[in-house]
Amino acid sequence: MSHHSGSQHPGHHRFPRARIDPITDPGTALMLLRRMQAIPRRHETLIVLLDDAHRGFSIVTIDNTPRPDQAIDAVECFARPEIVRKNGLSALIIASDRTPDGSPDPADTDRWFEMCEIAERVGVELVEWFLFCREVSCPRDLVGAPPRWRGPAARSA
Repeated sequence: MSHHSGSQHPGHHRFPRARIDPITDPGTALMLLRRMQAIPRRHETLIVLLDDAHRGFSIVTIDNTPRPDQAIDAVECFARPEIVRKNGLSALIIASDRTPDGSPDPADTDRWFEMCEIAERVGVELVEWFLFCREVSCPRDLVGAPPRWRGPAARSA
């Protein structure tokens, strides 16, 4: 249990508690992902598994994922009917850390569509794919797809 109260952190984001607090905006998701990132940063893939209320119930870190296509492999790993049924998996948030010297890849937009398709086949929504490079970016933004966050702040953004 963390002793950090919301008053110690500027902004409205509080660290989401597993199976209690829904993750409904990118700020909350990024706060969680940044807490999970390896220090020093390295090539890794982080996946947050969400239930039907978008409450996180598991976070998986896959080390040593320098190839951009490994994000697709990660989604394939969890977007399986037996995992969906057994765990009540409804949505995923994924992040690829390409380290501070990394950069987005031109094929990331194709990867975004492929990962969405893989997830949708088993009734799972890919909410967001964050790329941690010099800056944080989302291939969904590059393709002009609407945000998939459920929070009111996300809809007005």
